[in-house]
Amino acid sequence: MPGPEGDPALYRVDRSDADADAEPAGWLFGTIHALPSRSRWKSDALKDALAKSGVLIVEVADLDDAQLRDTFNRMAFTNGLPPLEQRVSPELRDDLDELIDNAGANPAQFRNLETWAAALTLSSAMQANSGIDPADGVDRVLIGEYASGPVLGLETVEQQFSLFDTLAEKEQRELLESMLTEGDEDAEEMSDAWLSGDTERLATLMNEGLGPAGDPGNLLRNRLLTRRNESWVAAIAAQLSSGARPFVAVGAGHVGGEDGLIALLESEGWRVTRVE
Repeated sequence: MPGPEGDPALYRVDRSDADADAEPAGWLFGTIHALPSRSRWKSDALKDALAKSGVLIVEVADLDDAQLRDTFNRMAFTNGLPPLEQRVSPELRDDLDELIDNAGANPAQFRNLETWAAALTLSSAMQANSGIDPADGVDRVLIGEYASGPVLGLETVEQQFSLFDTLAEKEQRELLESMLTEGDEDAEEMSDAWLSGDTERLATLMNEGLGPAGDPGNLLRNRLLTRRNESWVAAIAAQLSSGARPFVAVGAGHVGGEDGLIALLESEGWRVTRVE
């Protein structure tokens, strides 16, 4: 049975002085890492952009499950940690117990799991409870089907996990508590907003999870979003300038907002326009 159908936002990137009828220098596409099973999201415009592109740029090019699991297991455990329930606010402990129970997990298995790793594990459980499957993530589909050129990654698996692993314990606990307060319904809201191309709703959901941009005291957002965007934009601009016609596909939360890739590319002299 077919899944939900959508038309997620796609952007073309041009030099600021390019003619309106010129071929794009590249494309920018915000992805989502998990979707309802058998979702249909490949519009004709998206297929055309992929066919005309010369390189696919993603967050991580090698999404091998075994490598992901081995890297996670190597980085996620520390002996002697307190029980997970002691790492969240007292008013959230019942929510934590309920989520662990719904996931069919034993609380003891989280004993030596670092707080960031517990947050990611529980986030996956929340997605599963909502019928959202990482196996149907857009990144995996694009990488598996891309035939126009090479696939380049902006980060490695280890670099991505290190972003979380090197957070201070305070920020790790904020991340864990945000997973509890968002609830299962936000995973569905995120996928619905993405499928409908509702970029404003996506930005709102991102701000609810990580807080608004522009606050230097928001260490969690600055580490997981803002600084990464600033790091990525140089590599993306280099590919655009080289004539490689990159199709850039990164998490939708990295695209909009004052610290997003659209704003950063425009500040570098590129014109970013939504493809209708």
